[in-house]
Amino acid sequence: MMDELADTRFSVLLSDRTARIIDRRVAQRELNGALDRVLAAPGFQYLEESSGTNALATAYELAKPIAVSGDEHYLESLRQFCCFGAPIVHPIVRRVVGVLDITGPVQQSTTLLGPFLMRAVHDIEQRLLEGARVTEQRLLAAFQTHTRNTHQPVLVYGDNVLLSNPAAADLLRAGDYAELRMVAAAVHPRATVRRQLALASGASVLVTASAVPDTAGGVVFDIVPAESTLPPPVAAVSAPVVHRRQLVIGEPGTGRTTTAREIAGPNAAYFTAVDEDPEGRWVLSVRQALVDSPPVVIDDIHALSPRSVAVLAAAVGTAPGDVVMATSPLSDECTEHAALAAEALHRRELRPLRAHRQGFHTLVSDVLDRLKPGAGKGIAPSALNALASHTWPGNFRELESVLAYACSRAPVGDISERHLPEVYRSRSNRPLTLLENAERDAIVAALRNSDGNRTAAAAELGIGRTTLYARLRRYRIGG
Repeated sequence: MMDELADTRFSVLLSDRTARIIDRRVAQRELNGALDRVLAAPGFQYLEESSGTNALATAYELAKPIAVSGDEHYLESLRQFCCFGAPIVHPIVRRVVGVLDITGPVQQSTTLLGPFLMRAVHDIEQRLLEGARVTEQRLLAAFQTHTRNTHQPVLVYGDNVLLSNPAAADLLRAGDYAELRMVAAAVHPRATVRRQLALASGASVLVTASAVPDTAGGVVFDIVPAESTLPPPVAAVSAPVVHRRQLVIGEPGTGRTTTAREIAGPNAAYFTAVDEDPEGRWVLSVRQALVDSPPVVIDDIHALSPRSVAVLAAAVGTAPGDVVMATSPLSDECTEHAALAAEALHRRELRPLRAHRQGFHTLVSDVLDRLKPGAGKGIAPSALNALASHTWPGNFRELESVLAYACSRAPVGDISERHLPEVYRSRSNRPLTLLENAERDAIVAALRNSDGNRTAAAAELGIGRTTLYARLRRYRIGG
């Protein structure tokens, strides 16, 4: 390409599958300074959320060729350029793996560069096709090497390739492959990943995942049943003794009410702060129940008024019977509510659904068993991957509602992606890592503490408003 552009003032930019520039070639050296000033250089990422409309970011976002010239750019600093960008689509997996871009002075804009760019993209995609054939050979060689002297389950995973020996085929179910793909995402060329997984069948296995060299994402899994490598399980212990005062903390939908009532027992008196009335009759009923000393459940204490919190803190502190309280996570500003929660020295925190990346397929299977007992209802890997990428603000209650809807759409056979509500079907995003989940939770907590004030939330997090807005879009946080 550069040979043909040698006498022009055009440059060629190449980005990877995340829209990060990985190479830049210029026909004339003086162009380097102009491109550096707009950060069109290797290492910088061009996304529409930060750079607006331009050939690199928009071609990546739309997955279509595009020409952007002069004032069509969103950023004023880019309006001096004319740009032609086209996505590079892998011919086998049909995913965007990069963007090729030609950029030059706006005064030299010409439609002839469009066909020139598309021919180059076509040549690159042909090379990817030829390279994929080589990749398949390397994956097959790795599979043969690992299965030659073992009867243990072995699986090799790559783009559009899945190889398994008979032991792996007998051991793994459809949902297990989605779990293994999540493990594969953590594998690096020089790092072996070891995980203990619970399979859909209930069996526990130790998985060793390592990269297949020169295959761009190929992974070989050596799978060993856990009972052959781990000590025998410890004998079951008796149920824990119910403490006098306990606190259950969990986001909405995590089952905190159910958990609190199970801890207190079937004979417990149940009260929820949602029923609190301005006249104080609800608070008097709770105080009387605490005095009469049956087990008492006080739910949703985060919703209590400050006056009721003060009254109940004293009553709970002197209650002769068992008391179980339940609440959403409390912010630092809820000092009165924290004082009431502090009356419970024993706490149980319920993890949100998004924190269950490992074993997610098992949770889905358990819900399906409750919804369709004895039906053996299954879920296809495509549907499981789509669900795993969701952030689940409604937690387990939301998951149960989605699966109930899917079961009604698929009365016979397994649930596939087309049976899910449209907003839960595959998106371009991957499942969040644990670190990304932690960042998302911190943003949600900061917004909650600031009553939705984004400027205050950004200040609390120590980031700029622009960065916060980008994170809100990335994690699909509304409100």
